Order: sequence, then C-alpha cells, then structure tokens
Amino acid sequence: MNGDTPILGTEPQVLVSQALLEDMQMQLQELQAAALHATRSSTPPLTPPAPERTPVGQHLKPNRPARYSGTKDHTTIENWITSVNSYFALTGAKAPHIYHYLNTIFTDEAAIWFRYHYREDQAATLTWEEVRTAIRNFFTPPNKDRRLHDEWAQLRQTTTVAEYVGRFYKLGMQLPPMEPTHLLDKFLRGLKPKTRMELELKDPQTLAEAIRLADRFDSIVYRKTVSLTPSNPSHSSEYESGGEPMQIDTMRIKPKTPPTPRTLTLKKLTAEERTHLRNIGACFRCRRTGHVSRECPSKAISGSSKNSNHQ
Repeated sequence: MNGDTPILGTEPQVLVSQALLEDMQMQLQELQAAALHATRSSTPPLTPPAPERTPVGQHLKPNRPARYSGTKDHTTIENWITSVNSYFALTGAKAPHIYHYLNTIFTDEAAIWFRYHYREDQAATLTWEEVRTAIRNFFTPPNKDRRLHDEWAQLRQTTTVAEYVGRFYKLGMQLPPMEPTHLLDKFLRGLKPKTRMELELKDPQTLAEAIRLADRFDSIVYRKTVSLTPSNPSHSSEYESGGEPMQIDTMRIKPKTPPTPRTLTLKKLTAEERTHLRNIGACFRCRRTGHVSRECPSKAISGSSKNSNHQ
C-alpha cells in the first residue's frame, strides 16, 4: 500500500496547548463558583424555631392579697385595690373565677355588701373593674378630699421632725400633685418656730435639703432636759411634755428656791412622854422648852392641827 493512504480505524490526534488548557480550567472553576453562589442565594437561611412563650405570670406565684373587711379608710381601700390589681394581672384571672375569688377575700361588712350586690348567677360576666368602681363608691368616706385638705392645712410639727415628715408625706401623697416650691413652703411653715427660723437663715432650695437641715437641727438643739436630781420624778422631759425644748447654747440653771415650811406631823404622846414633858416644862407640840403648846411657833406657821394634844 502507498504510504499516503491513511490507515482505516485510526483518528488524527489534536494537539492542545498548555496555556489553552489552563484557561479552560479557570473558566470551569469560575462557573462552578457562580453556580454555588446562585444556589445559596436562592435558598432561604435556616432559622431556629422560636421558643414557646410562657404565659405572663405562669412562672410567678404572687402572694394572695389581704382580706378586706369593709374598713372605710381611703388609704386602706386604695392599698388593697392596688394589691388585687397586681394579683389579677399576674395570674390572668378571668370570669367566672374573679367572682369566686373575691368571695373568699371579702369578710364582715364587705362580704355582706358583695353578696347583696352580686349574685352567683352573675359570675360568668362579672369583671374586676366593675367591682373595683363599686367598692370606691360605697366604702370611701364622704367628703374625703375636703377632710384631706383640712388635715393638710392644719399640719404642724408637734414632736420630732421625723414624725412630722412622716405625716407630711402621708397626706401629701393623697392630694393632687403640687409644685415643689409649694411643698417646700408648706413644710417650712409647719415647723416649730426655732427650727423654722434656723431653716429660713439656711435658705434650703429643695424639700429634701430642708428635711435634712431640720432633722439635723432637731437632733442637736432639742433634747431631754438634764435632771440634776435623777431620783426626783418631778424632773420630766420638756420635749415630751410639750413645752419648749431646752436649747444647748442658752442653757440656764434655775436658782434654788427656799424650802417651804412643812406642816408638822404630830405623833400621839404616851403617858410617860406627857409626864416627862410636863416635868421639864416643854411644849407638847414641838417638844421644846420655853413655851406651851398653845403658844408654839410651829402652830402659827402651819395653822391649827387636828392632831395637837392639849395640856
């Protein structure tokens, strides 16, 4: 056969350069990276399931409110209502449980009032808001606001500053909000005269500063009177008796007063004593010589004595 005739069953070999092969590998890697990125962006990210929410108050065990007997005092009523508000909020109580729960914490007059106004067949629709409003309307004393304003107007310091501050806050928090300057002015006007004068000189700008200065002055200047004779019960504390307390820088010692002559307590004479006094010419009253009982000087001072013996 001729050398130019190709051999059957064989294919010609194609030679690829090394540079072209590397370029093709790089393109393949880029295509794979692009395909992977497209797959990730199209798939939504996996998020962990949300934890189950625990109902409000389920993990808490609030204390039961105190029982209410029907006391007609504004502060007592509001404090009790506040505690029941929180208890129902934490426990998530709904009708008809509200009716049956209230039935267990009302006592005395309040229990009678509740049973009279709310029957058991109303339990399915009864709400705490309805009962709360009715409690305020029935048990809150009439003219409550007027009484509070009267007590506020008459508020004065009568004992210690600490006791005055306690009554000041108790009344003030039950009244409508007031300006800080009004509260400061009211506090200063209710102090004892000496304490008020001291604070006027200090010129406090806030209520807290005024309370601090007044308490400091009270603890230094006012104290119990020092008794020079502790065994004498007549020396009492001027602070506790309501008089003007003693001031340290103006301490004065009262001069001693001469003792008042006291009435002689006569002792009944025996027969022997009467004989002896008669023999020596002594007085049956004072037992001294030189006069008789009807001329005794002690008788002129103390007056007539029922126990005198006649010679």
